[in-house]
Amino acid sequence: MSITIKRAVTALISVVILILIATLIVIAIRPIPLPFLSSYIRSQLDNRFHAYYVDFEYAQTRWRPIKKVLEFHLNSVHATDYGENVLATVPKIVVALGVKSFPRYTLEIREVEFQNPKISLIRTVGGALKFDLGNSDDGSSGRILETILINIATTSTAETNNQTYFTGFRILNSDLTLGDEISGSLLHVSNANINLMPNLEGIGCNYDFSVFARGEYLHFSGECLYKTADEKINLLVNFDEVRPALLTEILPQFNYFTPLEVRLSGKVQLELDKFLTVHEAVFDLRSGKGTLEIIEYFGSNLEVNSIHITGKALNDFSHIEFDKLTVDLEETKAEINALFLKTNNKLDIKLNAHFKGTSISTLLPRWFTYLENEKLNCLHASSKAYTQSLLTIDGTYDLNKHHINALGHITCLDKILSNQDSDLSTNTNLVKNSEIMQKFRIDGPFTSPNLVTIQ
Repeated sequence: MSITIKRAVTALISVVILILIATLIVIAIRPIPLPFLSSYIRSQLDNRFHAYYVDFEYAQTRWRPIKKVLEFHLNSVHATDYGENVLATVPKIVVALGVKSFPRYTLEIREVEFQNPKISLIRTVGGALKFDLGNSDDGSSGRILETILINIATTSTAETNNQTYFTGFRILNSDLTLGDEISGSLLHVSNANINLMPNLEGIGCNYDFSVFARGEYLHFSGECLYKTADEKINLLVNFDEVRPALLTEILPQFNYFTPLEVRLSGKVQLELDKFLTVHEAVFDLRSGKGTLEIIEYFGSNLEVNSIHITGKALNDFSHIEFDKLTVDLEETKAEINALFLKTNNKLDIKLNAHFKGTSISTLLPRWFTYLENEKLNCLHASSKAYTQSLLTIDGTYDLNKHHINALGHITCLDKILSNQDSDLSTNTNLVKNSEIMQKFRIDGPFTSPNLVTIQ
């Protein structure tokens, strides 16, 4: 009899184990409804996020054996304050819980995923940030973001005390709006993916999204880091084949790239404060073939083979340095470095440029064609002269009146060939160097200023 009971107990345990295994396999493959756990999840979430109530229509669960977490899929989620006012709504939230959560009273939340939420982040005229999560634009859901960020930021501290909170917070397929009432910029993204994760210095993130503007998609990706110690944000932006006019539409501070009708690829590294004011922007950008549209300023447009730009901007783009701006044309190469300092409506300019391969008057006819000096071969070069020239400008530009007042000089570094032969490879002994400098003053409209030589 005891053997029979023992066999029966063994068979029962085996059946229970098989049922458990089958159940785990089922919930590992697809989420299944667990209505009896809904009230438990609600109470635990309200206890965990005590600043507001969390409610949802129904819950499903899914076991993730590799991650050793149990996921709860909460549909039609909304958070309300104590006055039952809706603070935020999200179509679906996935909460991943550690397996040790259930014997405890407090949930051990490992990961949170928001699916298809509507999010907006606006910097107001007063400089404050207004955050909204699937609600009106009054900013009342800002406390939701605050709770999430606090949980992520405190994870490192919690782990030292053998506790675990957020290890990741994901936003998938978000309808995202980023705006700045100060600069007037507005960026709308229909499918934005953002990941937030704990970092030893604060909160890290990576992101990936495409923006549809003027009939084409612009792809952006990168990383960010919010440092809790000094409340600074490091933001890396990578982009590929983006027209500067569209980049300026998103970030008006880059309006000095507008004359470039090319496609830029590269990266911009930004340092911002907690109000998203740019303290520093370091950029490294390249382009392929295109057009430098400067006919309005200098009298002609230029067809370019490539452009390479490196530099930085400081103090919310009031200080801009081009460390190196290289423009390759068909027969000409220009290398430029420049400094622009903006104060109110004045722009102080310091520019140095090296032109190689053609005359400055050919490149900039509206400015230099009538400069009075017949000896400047780099202004009036013959077809058989290979010319190099240096251009320096130091002055002020009035942004309202579009008026420039500056001093400058042109230095010709000419390699003049014999009239009998223009082939340097066979007549190197006929080449001679000459260096002539002419100072000048600019005073007038930027499009066609009056240039006067200084003796």
